[in-house]
Amino acid sequence: DRFNVVAVMSPSEESGPSEPSKGIWKNTALHSNFDTFYSNRYLTTLHLKDLHDKLAGTPYEHIIVLVNTAEYGGGGILNSYNLSMTDNPWFRPVVVHEFGHSFAGLGDEYAYEAEQIPMYPHNVEPWEPNLTTLADFKGKWENLIDKKTPVPTPATGKYKNKVGVYEGAGYSLKGVYRGMQDCRMRTNQYPEFCPVCQQAIHRLIDFYTR
Repeated sequence: DRFNVVAVMSPSEESGPSEPSKGIWKNTALHSNFDTFYSNRYLTTLHLKDLHDKLAGTPYEHIIVLVNTAEYGGGGILNSYNLSMTDNPWFRPVVVHEFGHSFAGLGDEYAYEAEQIPMYPHNVEPWEPNLTTLADFKGKWENLIDKKTPVPTPATGKYKNKVGVYEGAGYSLKGVYRGMQDCRMRTNQYPEFCPVCQQAIHRLIDFYTR
């Protein structure tokens, strides 16, 4: 009840995003493109001046850009915009996931054996509210953890639906931790944000609206 939503339509000469790795370039309103940072699913736009020109005269605090493509992808930039494909079955979960990035500064909680990116030094606490290296965990989500739950928390059936500190997050299988075994910031299949991410979002909404 603290959000208003306004839709703005901007026609393009062509439909769909550019795909530089395939030599495909489209003339669209915001010149969105895949292959950001050499990732074929990372969909962004660098034309921020055009983006804000399209919104001139429209009051806004947060921007969600919808791109006409069936290719899977999206991107969320904190305090800037959330951009997602629309013609893909995973459209809705991806919009929500990217909103977690762009609105609340949530970090990605997934990590893959074949795609590990050493973004978080293990002796430095991540600034994202849903990630930790346990270098300085105080003030994050320790208030949600049962006193009987060990930290770090084993990823066993016993703790399946409990808040804890589970290893494997922030693109690293080791040394970076998340609050639940699953969450919308980890997989598209999970139906909602976990309690850790919900708490972070609620705190930010209260900060802006109270």
